[in-house]
Amino acid sequence: MSGRVLWIWEEDECLALRAALAKHNAYRPMPERITQRRIATELGVTPATINAYFGGRRALGIEVALAVLKLTGIPVEQFSQRLADEIRYKACP
Repeated sequence: MSGRVLWIWEEDECLALRAALAKHNAYRPMPERITQRRIATELGVTPATINAYFGGRRALGIEVALAVLKLTGIPVEQFSQRLADEIRYKACP
């Protein structure tokens, strides 16, 4: 981890992601809930790394956004318009 302090908008993205995942999991039975551990496994990182994203200590990147989209179907725009725009930009030829 870089150890840098996040900008407020970066922290806001992290909090929005945490809220979106909580809403996604709210009415699902336990086996269907998406955990931070499951996201970590999908990305091949430690649960502590994912906890840093969800805790607003590490800025979100495209890889995290796409993993959340893949596992949950939560649109990236729901937690980060910036990342959604970056993903669209990279997809353009």
